[in-house]
Amino acid sequence: MAQEQIDSVLVLDCGLVMTKALLFDRMGGEYRFVTSGEAPTTLAPPDSDVTTGIYRAVERISGVTGRTFFDGDGDLISPQVSDTQGVDALTLTVSAADRLQLALSGLVPDLSLSSARRAAAGTYSEVRAVLGGEAVGISDEERVRVIRATRPDVVLVTGGIDGGARRPVLDGAKAATLACAMMDSEDRPTIVYAGNSQLRREITHIVGDEAELRVVDNVRPKLEDERIWGAQQELQSLFRHRKLDRVPGVGAPTRWSSVPVTATAHAFALVVQYLWHLGDPSKGILGIDLGGGSTTVAAVFDGQLYLTIDGGFGVASGGTRLLRSDGLDTLTRWIPSAVTRDEVEALLLNKRIHPASIPQVDADLWVEQALACEAVRRTVDLARPGWKRKATGQTRGLTPLCDTILLTGAALTRAPRPGQAALLILNAVQPIGVSTLVLDRHGLAPALGSVAALKPLVTVEALDAGGFTNLAIIVAPIGGEVQGGTVLRVDVLYENGRSLEVQVEHGDLEVLPLPLGEEAVLELHPSKGVDVGLGGPGRGGKRRVSGGLVGLIVDARGRPLVPVDSAEGQHKNMQEWLYRVGG
Repeated sequence: MAQEQIDSVLVLDCGLVMTKALLFDRMGGEYRFVTSGEAPTTLAPPDSDVTTGIYRAVERISGVTGRTFFDGDGDLISPQVSDTQGVDALTLTVSAADRLQLALSGLVPDLSLSSARRAAAGTYSEVRAVLGGEAVGISDEERVRVIRATRPDVVLVTGGIDGGARRPVLDGAKAATLACAMMDSEDRPTIVYAGNSQLRREITHIVGDEAELRVVDNVRPKLEDERIWGAQQELQSLFRHRKLDRVPGVGAPTRWSSVPVTATAHAFALVVQYLWHLGDPSKGILGIDLGGGSTTVAAVFDGQLYLTIDGGFGVASGGTRLLRSDGLDTLTRWIPSAVTRDEVEALLLNKRIHPASIPQVDADLWVEQALACEAVRRTVDLARPGWKRKATGQTRGLTPLCDTILLTGAALTRAPRPGQAALLILNAVQPIGVSTLVLDRHGLAPALGSVAALKPLVTVEALDAGGFTNLAIIVAPIGGEVQGGTVLRVDVLYENGRSLEVQVEHGDLEVLPLPLGEEAVLELHPSKGVDVGLGGPGRGGKRRVSGGLVGLIVDARGRPLVPVDSAEGQHKNMQEWLYRVGG
């Protein structure tokens, strides 16, 4: 159907835990989000077919609108026949596919292997083995054994700047090729070469006909130059063909879709990129999608999109593995009361078995939000070194200045109190300067990214109509961190003529009134050496801001945020912080 003939669009999003359907329609001459429905994803037996969950999610829309979307044979009615029958177009996003299994071969942990990890994180993947770095001295026999034992879909071979290291890079390719030669043809992984570009001819000769070889740009052509785009694109292509297209039952909704099926994270990233163009181009934007089985961070700085997915860490997965590898304190530092390891393990196990469950008591909620905080924090930490931003002095190693931080995912959008979601992000992302937390309460972002490929005007007008909700305005000064000393004076000038002046000391976490729908002018007066993102240490200024569900949060706890040594002290901190933000 031609774009100009599309009035209604049904968007389907098949997640690992839940399947969502969203309806957009032209109303009063403009596109609007109408309603949504969701149901558990039906990947597991007895259904083993995602279409069952799709039908159930769409039924909920039918119950609200009275519209019929499918005929008696279960096929989509398209184009729309009447106001109560059919839809003009459909798009589909999926994150319920199996993860692409990877083995990484590289040399230096902080160089080629670090870049390889970020390249792998550009799609839904799981790193099963790392052949390099700490293990660089292992024998070729051991490399072959590891590859055969882990049975990856892809071996990503990296290492050496252009014109740099040769022998260890070639050894990695030889080991991968030998492992492939010892495996059945249908089990052989694809070898993706993203190392020293001057070795491409030799790599091609080594691999020969033993495995499928794909050659892309070097992920680290120079010591200080990371270029992972080519590797990410190749891995995304392999994910689509090896995993996305093989989701049980995806064939029917793929036929219904008016555009190619999109991975949910990639659709989400498109909306984040669009929002950057609407904001302050001198600052960046973050988008965080916290799912049951994965965590996605999409960032845009200077117009460049950076996508990072932790495909094995979400609200319903990864917690037990984290507890085993990093210990109980990793989670309990974000919990306001004492809990035992057995209690945490039981709660994490229950969440993994029943991922769609809703916390019924405070203890369940605190553990779930602590896991959510760690999932976001770790994904941001993985992504941050790859963001190309000039960082000097006080901002080095911190999250760069962001105009907007977009939040989606039930753990954030359906938190019992908005302040809980705000504190979770403050602890995990630790933004600096002045930024706005924006809540995607209806889970529109991936859907709008998907429909943009079909009818961009739907995305533009749905957002203009208020598809997202401000959660809070954040002011986070850095520097001048002397305990008890004043770091900032905040003057708030309200639209009705009222004003408010607050002196902020280091360590404070304050919430000032600025309700949703109201605007105000902030006058920030930082102390000497304190940076609020308005031109450097000691420089203040004015900003017009719009209120949010929580209000205006001044976070002067310092960056990076350092938990106290004792568990009891950290619990008290969390209790105080939650109280401050209304959590």
